[in-house]
Amino acid sequence: MKKIELTVSNAPETEILGKATLYLNPHLRYNEAAAFCIGNYECIEKESVALDLLNKAADTARQEGARWLIGPMNGSTWENYRFSLEHEHPNFLLEPYHPLYYNEQFLKAGFEVIGKYISSLDTQIPFDQPEILALEQKFLSMGVRIRPIDMTRYEAELARLYPLISDSFSHNFLYTPIEWPQFPEKYKQAATIIRPEYVLLAEDAAGHIIGFIFAYEDLLNPDKHHLVVKTVARKLERQWAGLGYVLANQLIRNIQGKGFKGVIHAFMHENASSKGLSQNFAGEVYKRYALYGKRL
Repeated sequence: MKKIELTVSNAPETEILGKATLYLNPHLRYNEAAAFCIGNYECIEKESVALDLLNKAADTARQEGARWLIGPMNGSTWENYRFSLEHEHPNFLLEPYHPLYYNEQFLKAGFEVIGKYISSLDTQIPFDQPEILALEQKFLSMGVRIRPIDMTRYEAELARLYPLISDSFSHNFLYTPIEWPQFPEKYKQAATIIRPEYVLLAEDAAGHIIGFIFAYEDLLNPDKHHLVVKTVARKLERQWAGLGYVLANQLIRNIQGKGFKGVIHAFMHENASSKGLSQNFAGEVYKRYALYGKRL
């Protein structure tokens, strides 16, 4: 993926006042048109500097053939994207921090909100609800087995997860594919925070992976003792509908007696099915995020 680095300085001095990266993702499309994205955005709180930087990004993207500029996005939805809209609560682990004035800078540069996202916090942590137990029994009768990830053969586990995650994410908003060499590198970075009982795989009777849930402790705020649910995925076939609920329920079982005070369901698109999963487990929205786009 081609990248173009952009900066704004206080000439004739060389102090950088704003910088960003323009990512020319050839697979990214929005409203059926070619789109590039702006990420790694940093800027002082000064409107003229932000306008210079964002206009430079828009002009360059237009010259390179894009019809939309989307941001913040560090190349694709596999990387960090979205701005926080509020700072009432501290950041949790792996949640990027952004000054709130970045949102106003994008809006004043002609961007509009094209995606809204939420994180919810479940402090009740219910589990084993009758309807979910019924789903669990149905899958067990089909030969489904849920187990922790095997960290002694982590790369082999990733190789088996790659097609499932790629397929289950393929219908997500602004999805673009990721090649296999980049996939294990991305997930290897998470190995240091993984506890197997919080990363669960569901296998069918033939041993094929059909579902996955990835969660980790919020080590950034140990006093709060929250678990962060980052990813829930399953095969898209109708016969596996409800498997995400069963995986989440098993995860909640696994944290019983370990002193957790809440579960964070992170970065859900407002229209995504995972939002229903969070609500089923009594999650209350406590953080909001926005993604912006500009027609070129």
